[in-house]
Amino acid sequence: MRVAIGGISHETNIFSPVKTPLSAWRILQNQELIDVSKGKKTNIGGILEIAEAENWQIVPTLYAGTTPSAPTDQAAYATLKQKLLGKLAKEEVDAVILCMHGAMMAEGVDDPEGDLVTEIRRLIGNKPLIVTLDLHGNNTEQMALSCDAIFGFDTNPHIDSYERALEAARCLASVFNQGVIPVTAFQRVKMLPPTINMRTAEGPMLELFELARQWEKRSGMINVSVFGGFPFCDVNYAGFNVIATADGDRLLAQKACDDICQRAWQIREQFLKELPQVEAALDLAEQALSENPTKPIILADVADNPGGGGSGDTTELLAAMIERNLVGSAAALIWDPESVDQAFQVGVGNRAIFKIGGKAEPKYGQPIEVEAKVKSLSDGEFIATGPMSRGNTMNIGLAARLEIGNVQVLLSQRRTACNDADIYRNLGIQPAQQRLLLVKSRGHFRASFEPLASKIIEVDAPGAANPNLHRFEYKNIDYWPLNKA
Repeated sequence: MRVAIGGISHETNIFSPVKTPLSAWRILQNQELIDVSKGKKTNIGGILEIAEAENWQIVPTLYAGTTPSAPTDQAAYATLKQKLLGKLAKEEVDAVILCMHGAMMAEGVDDPEGDLVTEIRRLIGNKPLIVTLDLHGNNTEQMALSCDAIFGFDTNPHIDSYERALEAARCLASVFNQGVIPVTAFQRVKMLPPTINMRTAEGPMLELFELARQWEKRSGMINVSVFGGFPFCDVNYAGFNVIATADGDRLLAQKACDDICQRAWQIREQFLKELPQVEAALDLAEQALSENPTKPIILADVADNPGGGGSGDTTELLAAMIERNLVGSAAALIWDPESVDQAFQVGVGNRAIFKIGGKAEPKYGQPIEVEAKVKSLSDGEFIATGPMSRGNTMNIGLAARLEIGNVQVLLSQRRTACNDADIYRNLGIQPAQQRLLLVKSRGHFRASFEPLASKIIEVDAPGAANPNLHRFEYKNIDYWPLNKA
């Protein structure tokens, strides 16, 4: 069987100050897509693993992804779409498997995932089209019903992209080998949950995923995927949705979707979480440190999470941390190519005046002018071993560690969420040996850092991914929690 693979994946934040031109995309296509992905614990790697076992002939199209940011521009999306569809237009295939996100936007196209699968359906006719999606997808009915089967991530932090790809590919194998006829159903509810309380190990998502697992035990059910949605897309369908896939029984799939959406609405208030502001958070941290914990306290700068569209260079929390100057403090990861270049010019062991951060969007905090000592430099490429990274190579670009009093500040050329503790280790910091760690991440950091921490304090600070949605001006959404009705 000839199976085409690929995808275009981006989590879009319309409030992000970071643009998304074509140059921002990491693009793999044709044979390079196979060569880079084979044997890796990634989504494409999972598909290739099943393909080899099933003796499929893989037709690689294009896989493109980039760090969450503002909507990609019209020309960039047109180019990516043409590269993906162009291969399918030329090649005869028996099925298509795509790895996408679900919360992408482009200039002039609010639902690129729906746009892509509609075009692919036109090209391949009734042949199987199977898609994997992120748990934060703002999916549409058009997208869902254009696919034969959909598999969303089951975990947040997302440590199961490889497993969901295996599941998707095995579903396709059951179509080829056993005559399974997957069909999808969709439902959404008008609620826009903040992502801050969307973990799958506790809280409302745990209950909703347990309900999904109960539905998956029903005879004929293939998969039930719960999507919390991504609140930083200002489109009138953003928010909570469910997609279910059953073997020929769309009514069964629809009942599962309706049931879970009904329960989500009933427990919607559980998604809300009040966070301490900067000074209050540092007071809590100092109080916890006074108790002499054996593990570090973590301050999570959730509003400036690059993995949610934050610039990664806001300064209010960092400035307050430097002002407190607590022994054993470290902060990562600040996106500041200018300061990194300066650190390389200054050299390890030398001191200089730096202006750190605050360059992408000054309204979220001005640059911090400090005298700092360059402690270490790195090419930024290393093996990341955390549960999300799974031994894959991470590249944060040239990177530097500056020492400002008792505070170590880690800077990078590439905007990267601090989701893996190896980011600290790469620059000579053993995170478990620190007393206070600042991480610019919303929740994915927990997979790697939570075992190292005695306490995690999420902070309400300025940034494009702040969980307090009332900080933003929405034009197309007027439902819960923006409208409390």
